Parts: sequence; structure tokens; C-alpha cells
Amino acid sequence: MIWFLVPLAILILAWLWPLLWYAAVQGRVECAIASERRECEAGEGVPVEIDVINRSFIPLPFTQVRVRLPEGLSFHPSVARPDLSVITRVWIKSRARIRVQVYGVRRGPQILSDVSVVGHEGFGLAVRPLASAANAIWLAIRPARRASHAHPPFRTVQGFRAAPRALVEDETSVRGVRPYQYGDPVRHIDWRATARLGDLVVKQFFPTTNRHLLVLLNAQVIEPHWLRHHREAFEALCEQLSAWADGLHRGGAEVLFATNASVSLRQLKSAPDRITPSALRSLLAHAHPYAAFGLEALLLPVLRAPDAYPGELILFSSWESARHAAVLRQLERMGKAVQVVRPKFCAEEGETNGHHDLLHRA
Repeated sequence: MIWFLVPLAILILAWLWPLLWYAAVQGRVECAIASERRECEAGEGVPVEIDVINRSFIPLPFTQVRVRLPEGLSFHPSVARPDLSVITRVWIKSRARIRVQVYGVRRGPQILSDVSVVGHEGFGLAVRPLASAANAIWLAIRPARRASHAHPPFRTVQGFRAAPRALVEDETSVRGVRPYQYGDPVRHIDWRATARLGDLVVKQFFPTTNRHLLVLLNAQVIEPHWLRHHREAFEALCEQLSAWADGLHRGGAEVLFATNASVSLRQLKSAPDRITPSALRSLLAHAHPYAAFGLEALLLPVLRAPDAYPGELILFSSWESARHAAVLRQLERMGKAVQVVRPKFCAEEGETNGHHDLLHRA
């Protein structure tokens, strides 16, 4: 009779043990994620720490941490790999820390919050959810660096006629040297200074004139501005704007920047203000492809007080309404040098202007 009760007791214990174990750890397991970085370059690794905290008096012999990344992040620098599963154990009143590398795939703000913890009592009789991430971390991916050799046109007023001409650096006036950057011409390398300093440096020249430019980034693609967005066009504009800003800064130009794009964790750049290329790339990392207000809010201040703004206006835009086009023509009649930069998409035959493609989609 006793030998008959022993298997029965084992079966009852095997049935009760997972229930008792889960009742002891339920609500006493926490999960938190943290990262020291808030911005990174595309393809750059960002360390992320995941802490699994056991506040119960029962150990966690089998704990599986599942991480699901948003579309713009990956666990591999060049291959889309959004899922990760890590198995560990957590003892009584202790924690387990998991360190992973997260890579930025696409420009823009990304939210990492989809982290869950599951586990069982050690025999695998019943796998139960234990906790999920109690917080979220924001990671902003800066636009990809791309060399730009384009020189925006500069117009000088000769009497009542505006004569366009290219503004280039004066290679007879050397201001100094600086570290080599991707895209710098080879002829500007100072080989003597490179041999003396041990690092590759290039010459800095005085520009032929002091340039002040007003740069506007338009995220509006339809009227009204909140009805629709176009992510591909906005991403292309951000990359072009970042490359142009680096080229203008190397030429000694001062840039006043404003945009109607929605920006997370930052103040809206609705009023033109001076900005450096690094600050501009940081701002674009937090920008969404959604218009917070219409383009007319950026153009009307320039139309009302033209003397308060530079004579050159560069508009990075993929769409303007008839009212916006009329304002731009009026600014040209007032003596402003207006240039509209369209997004360029990569096609099989090379880069193409995406203006007509956007009109068909919108």
C-alpha cells in the first residue's frame, strides 16, 4: 500500500510545485533597461544593459530574456536582426545583468521597450511570464554621413539685375589646418603638417566672401499638413541637408536653420537660429517625418521682415502648395536668392529626383 502512495505523492508534488513556485515569485521579479548613450551614428554600436531583479526568497533557475527591437535598430551592424533571446539564472534576492550591443539602422528617434522575462521552476513543467520592462530608453540615430561637393549658387546684385555665380574657397589664403574629414579633396591635404603632426590634416582657406544662409527643412507633403507624411522623401532630405551643412561649414558659411518637422525631446526649431553641423545632425536625429505646422509659418516671417534674414534661402522640400510657390516667387522679387532642393532617391540607374514620385503617391 505504501509503494502505491509514493508514485501518487510524486505526481501530486509535480503538479503542485510549479503552482507554488510561480505563486512565490509572481510580482517579485523586475526588469529594467538602461543605456548611457542617447545618440549614435548609423551602424555604430550602443551598449544596452538589461537587469533582471529577483526580490523573492525563491531562486529562478531558468530565466529567458526576450528582446524585440523597433524597426530602426538591430543587433547586427549590417544585417536586420531585431530579436534576441538570452537564458540565465537569478538567485535569491539578487540580480542578473545582461549587456548587449544595439546598432542603429535608420535615422530618427527609436524607442526600446519591448523586453519580457519568462521562466520556469527548473524542470520545465510550466513556463510562465515573470516580468516586462518597467521603463523605456530613447535612442536617436543621426543621418548617415555622405560627402557632398555641391556648391549652392550665390547671387550678386549688379544694379537691378541679379547675376548668379558660384562661390568657392579662395585657395590662396590659408587660415590653418584641421583633421581630415571624409569627402575633403586630396589637393587640400597639407603633407608637411601631416608628416610633422603624425595625423592626416588638410588646409583651411578663407572664403571669397562671408556667407550667411537661411536653410529651411519642410516636412509637409500635402494640404492640410497633418493629413499625410512621406518617410522616404524626408529621410533623403535629412541626408542631403546633413551633407550640405558639412560642406557649407568647411567653406566658412554661417547657417540659420528652421524646420516644421516634429522633434522629440527637443524644442521645435520654428524660428531661424544659428546652428553648427554637429548640432544640426543631432537635431535631425530626433526629427520625425511629420509636419508640426505648415510651411507658410516658416516663410511668412521672412516675407514680412526680409532685412532681418540672409539674402540666400535654401529650402529642402519635396512638396509646396500654390500659396507656398507664390511666396517663394515674391521673395525672389524682393532680392532673395531662393533655391529648392528636392529629395534624391537611389534607383537602379542612379540617383533620381523624387518630386514626381511624391506627387503620384500623395
